[in-house]
Amino acid sequence: MNKLQSQLSASLIERDAEIRACLLGLVAREHVLMVGPPGTAKSLLATSVAGAIGGARVFSVLLTKFTAPEEVFGPVKLSALKHDRYERALDGYAATAEILFVDEVWKASSAILNTLLTLLQERQYDNGGARIKCPLRLAIAASNEWPSSEEGQELGAVFDRFLIRRRVQPVSPQGRDRLLYSVLPTVAPCGALANVDASSITAAALPVSAEARTALATILDELSGAGIRPGDRRSRKSVSVARAAAYLEGATEVQPHHLEDLAMVLWCDPEQADKAAEIISRIANPVGARINEILRAVDEAVQAAGTDAAARMAAIKKLEESEREVG
Repeated sequence: MNKLQSQLSASLIERDAEIRACLLGLVAREHVLMVGPPGTAKSLLATSVAGAIGGARVFSVLLTKFTAPEEVFGPVKLSALKHDRYERALDGYAATAEILFVDEVWKASSAILNTLLTLLQERQYDNGGARIKCPLRLAIAASNEWPSSEEGQELGAVFDRFLIRRRVQPVSPQGRDRLLYSVLPTVAPCGALANVDASSITAAALPVSAEARTALATILDELSGAGIRPGDRRSRKSVSVARAAAYLEGATEVQPHHLEDLAMVLWCDPEQADKAAEIISRIANPVGARINEILRAVDEAVQAAGTDAAARMAAIKKLEESEREVG
């Protein structure tokens, strides 16, 4: 996992948080959704993660409103139709993939979404009256936009199946030179599917410390007080993400600071994400949260200074106050 993270960080610019989301998903066996403008390396990240796992069966699809179920789940088997059975030839399609990437997921038809729902949640597929077990470890979905509440229950149900959800931003001005002029290495296979499975088993067995349990209870209470009420399933599954975070750090048990990653988990509506992140960070890692506040205040003071003498003096005073607090 460390080698995979290093390779991905070297080949993708300012995508460490998104890389971590995918690694958490791999270890916790939970699915990841990335939402952001076109051209922000969402597809590249997903294909790089999939390509780095040697031997994994990968299926990728770009959905449109015209995409037929056959393009996602395989063509109907003519041989089965002769015996009055409606079955699909699944091999090489979504139901037999260990890593699945679905681009523009919200553009899918109801038929695709309903079938995808069972695949994501239960990792099963109904084929000709027989329900088969699917080998899916991780599904990564990408979209340019969040689903709206007016777009139907199917979208809401599928949206909830992506436990880890991340907003992707364009590269900052500070990273622009590297984006424009650097030669970025490709990601080579650096681990087998068996290693991923072993990581998942080890992470799932990590104990949760009493301090982390108390912190999580406080987080859920404060989220509820702020009108953010993730469902019981999402709350329960969040513990697997905390265990994955502890595993990636090499910890032997879950501590409160491992709960910070739940900022990608414990909210329902995208408009709640920032508030949830503030609450979770403050409780899980109060020192880090305060440092981030100071850094934001310093940045705002520097940007506001401009050429005005009074504004520069105010900025200097703010910097001095921040230096004293950090010291």
